[in-house]
Amino acid sequence: MPAVTTAAGLRYTAMTIPWHPMVIATVVGAAVLASGHARLVVIPTTLLAAAAGFAFDDSSYETLAASPSSLIRRRLGRLIVVIPPTIILWTALVSQGVNGRQETLTLVAMFAGLVGLTLGIAGVAALRTGGRGGAVAAPVLLLALIVSAVFPPLWRPLPLGDVPGGWPALQTRWSTAAVIGTLVLLVSSRDPARRR
Repeated sequence: MPAVTTAAGLRYTAMTIPWHPMVIATVVGAAVLASGHARLVVIPTTLLAAAAGFAFDDSSYETLAASPSSLIRRRLGRLIVVIPPTIILWTALVSQGVNGRQETLTLVAMFAGLVGLTLGIAGVAALRTGGRGGAVAAPVLLLALIVSAVFPPLWRPLPLGDVPGGWPALQTRWSTAAVIGTLVLLVSSRDPARRR
């Protein structure tokens, strides 16, 4: 069995990934931004982050569960295939309406936070649903954003608008979300056979 990180391995991995969520997210995001409202940049950012969660949707999940290639290695191969085009599409969509360094850093932190959370949720959901984490991750991410909006701005963990403290506070909260999502993904990527 070829290593996941070889060119042939990545090509085969790319063929097993459902790409239609990313295509839909890109088309809808571009249509939203074409309306000319710069503040709507949150919509394509959220859509592309949610689409990244489908990276772990794998029809051969049950077959590969006993594979000599570890779960974290298989997931890493899928991320190597999915994350670069996601970043390229997001950059192409949102770079038009960004003004200033602080806004750029905040959007990057927001995108990293949303992708990190989505992948963390998808990683956990894929274990529980037999390799179908993406379909769970998108609605859970949306629910998390809605619940976050209920909190007062000072305590809002996933802010989509202004909070006390300005740009640095937004960057800190979204960077924290990215770290938490990544840690959840790593914990959920331990091989089932090694879990107690």
